[in-house]
Amino acid sequence: MSALSDRLRALLGTASPDPFVACTTAGECLDLAYERAYTEDYAGAIRAAMLGLELAGDDLDTLLSLWGSLASIRHLGGDDDGARRAARARLSLLRAAGWDFQADMEEDLGALLFREASPEELPVLEAALITHETAGAPDHVLADIKLAFAVALHSYGSEGALDALEWCARAYREAGRAESEGGALLYLAHAHAKEGHHELALAAADRLLDLPLNRAMKAAVWMVKATTHAEADHRLEAEGCALRALELYAAAGVRKGAVSAAAGVAQAASEAADHEAAILAWKVAVEQAERGEIDETWAVRLALGHQLLEAGEFALAEDVLAPLAERLGAAGRPTARARTLVSLGHALRHQERLAEALRTWDEAAEVFVAAELNGEAARTLIAAGTLVSREESLAGARPRFERAVELAREAEDDPAALPTALHALGHALCEEHDPDGLGLLDEAISLADAHEAQWHSADFRDTHARGRWSLGDARGAIAEALEAADLFRVVEDPDAAGNAELFAAHVLAESGQWDEAASLYRLIAAEHADSVAHVNAAQNGLGDVLEKQGLYLQAEEARAAARAVVDNALEHAADTVVEAIGDDPDTEAGDAGTHDEDPHGEDPHDEAEDDEDPRDAEDPGGPADGRR
Repeated sequence: MSALSDRLRALLGTASPDPFVACTTAGECLDLAYERAYTEDYAGAIRAAMLGLELAGDDLDTLLSLWGSLASIRHLGGDDDGARRAARARLSLLRAAGWDFQADMEEDLGALLFREASPEELPVLEAALITHETAGAPDHVLADIKLAFAVALHSYGSEGALDALEWCARAYREAGRAESEGGALLYLAHAHAKEGHHELALAAADRLLDLPLNRAMKAAVWMVKATTHAEADHRLEAEGCALRALELYAAAGVRKGAVSAAAGVAQAASEAADHEAAILAWKVAVEQAERGEIDETWAVRLALGHQLLEAGEFALAEDVLAPLAERLGAAGRPTARARTLVSLGHALRHQERLAEALRTWDEAAEVFVAAELNGEAARTLIAAGTLVSREESLAGARPRFERAVELAREAEDDPAALPTALHALGHALCEEHDPDGLGLLDEAISLADAHEAQWHSADFRDTHARGRWSLGDARGAIAEALEAADLFRVVEDPDAAGNAELFAAHVLAESGQWDEAASLYRLIAAEHADSVAHVNAAQNGLGDVLEKQGLYLQAEEARAAARAVVDNALEHAADTVVEAIGDDPDTEAGDAGTHDEDPHGEDPHDEAEDDEDPRDAEDPGGPADGRR
């Protein structure tokens, strides 16, 4: 059990105390108002701010922040009249305190300072900046205008916002407006992260953490650090930052933020093969989503099911996915239900429950068809057909592949579905010695070429070569296999290239072209010297050819070389070698490994792109700062 797992387990089942009980000062109420606003509990945020006003006494800075937060919160909640009243109350305080420059600017711009400006309003901000700068307003007052301008600019994709945000943060810091500085720095950190400026984003985030922040805002900063580290491929740092964000979000009751952070922890743990922690993180995400009554809780549950599948906990995955599929059906969400059924099918097949898995996938395909997602249906049928072909017979798989092709031809918005389905059916027909399979593979190749899908072009040609061999065309098989090998090299897949060459050498040997086969086996062993699997297969193949030529001593030397490469590798990485060469280094067609991770098409396990991703990071927004 890791320290990470311990911290995640501590979050599960933890009751959330009433946040108002701890609200005994105006400052605490102000922090709570921001936290409630982050959770979109605008009624609770207003209650906290009003309570703060009762406790603030004559603390001018806190009063100004509370009225500013009220203006923002009421606007976020759709109460623009209430937002204007709060802004006027703040304005009265500014006038009474003699802060005329700030008062003049806020009176000029009104509620525009407490929300994001539209493109049409940018000229208004530009004009106000010139007006108040000419009037002699200090930098920290001008920063309020420039911040609103910069935030809008960045929202519309302008890199020029970065300098403006940095200027605002500096102006606020020099004026001692820590709360406003924090708002500027948070936008700056997000802006740098969005532009891929990882070091600058992290630097801005670290400056933020030196300021007094409420829990929700502090969590948002840690989340910026987490996503930035993840994009920079700093997995351990990303995991630690996401965990800190999760703990803070959970404590503050910001459920959507907690789900996002938990998903980040789960992703990092999964990449490190820490399945226990990854599963716990998704469980935390599910619990937080349920507490927040988040609409997309089903997507978080589905992610937990996927994590259990990845961890090999197939029965537990079934326990999550089966009831989820039922709930989604009852809720009238057919597409989500179909995708859950696909994952459930995997859980069942890994428990050796073939018939149930096939029924589940067939049902998923029907639901996809009803939802007019024919490409998804085709892929699901390909997966089902592949399972049948492996466990039963190609003949039993053929109807599913044929139906997949029919559906894929109707999936105009999913162009990848048809070549995948044609590849599956073409391969199956060739294995049954049906020449129609070559025509289907030709069509798949043409589509892959037209879409410049180079790896698939190579892969489909490799399958076509094997189809020719199944139909007795040795010369065509050899030529196409070598062509496929060249194309695999173009897309930098040397292992697939080596497999194609091994197949060509196998066909040469079976066709009695022993000299040519021996030459090719030697070439493979030389060009793939770093691959234990390919050298082993090539040397064993060479030994068989030499033996057929009566060269017994040379044959034994080749076989000894095959054994030696494995023995040498075993001394350094036994587990790696076993995984690489599999149980039988002499594969049927001379391959060093499998021809394709799925010879009949893609596995439908992957979620569709249009699913909401529970890992999506929180928006930096929340309520605007109180302009203290």
